[in-house]
Amino acid sequence: MGSIDYIVPTWNSDATLELTLSSIQQHGRPNRIIVVDKHSTDRTTAIASGYGCDVISSSTTLGAARRLGACEAQTDLVAFVDSDVELLLEWEEVLQASAEGRYPDAGVIGALYDDGYIRRPTGPISLLGGNGAFGCCVTRRKCVVACTALDGLSSGEDALYAEYLAGKNLRWYILPVFVNHHHVGNVSEAMRWRWLGAGLRQRKGFRPSICKSVLGGAVVGLPMNGLDLSYRKNLILRLNYFIGYMFPERYFEVDREKR
Repeated sequence: MGSIDYIVPTWNSDATLELTLSSIQQHGRPNRIIVVDKHSTDRTTAIASGYGCDVISSSTTLGAARRLGACEAQTDLVAFVDSDVELLLEWEEVLQASAEGRYPDAGVIGALYDDGYIRRPTGPISLLGGNGAFGCCVTRRKCVVACTALDGLSSGEDALYAEYLAGKNLRWYILPVFVNHHHVGNVSEAMRWRWLGAGLRQRKGFRPSICKSVLGGAVVGLPMNGLDLSYRKNLILRLNYFIGYMFPERYFEVDREKR
């Protein structure tokens, strides 16, 4: 199996970046590691340089950073690993499935975040228009480059990419493989869900039906995104998601140094 290029978007990510990069080197079979950095003011770029990464500076959105990294990549398949993700030995399964063409209609093959409320699936999940996490997946370089709408998003770009792939009859496969997801700095869980809500607003605009769905799910206890959550936990997450949806200009970007 050949090596592939990895793309790691960063923004004041020094608390976990070394763990991310060392795990890519250990488990990822990287051809190159391309770090697309949003003018970090901490040690992010120094750490990336120390690991021999190609560092590109960009002041754009997260989605644009992903596309920029894909444009710089040289391999047909590319992997996206976010700067708070640690690959584990079982990541090899994602690489093998991607390299072997195990799923001919795959646009993405990815893993799952080990966030404590996701039950390990018993087999691969196949989604047409649905998505897993952009921060731990392998995809086709040409598809990312062609999806120019990514440039407008810093959250929810994974959902937009899944919809783009569905238009080409390509699916998002999620394997029963976990990666460690390290939340860092002062970015609380509430802030992360507000960021996701802001991304939905940026992608879909304001729709009363979305408000009704989010708040109604909070009241009746419908788990957010089908997660394994208690009623109280689901209520908290949905309300923070709604806050982000209502105030996207405040929560659209999350800088770890400033939160």
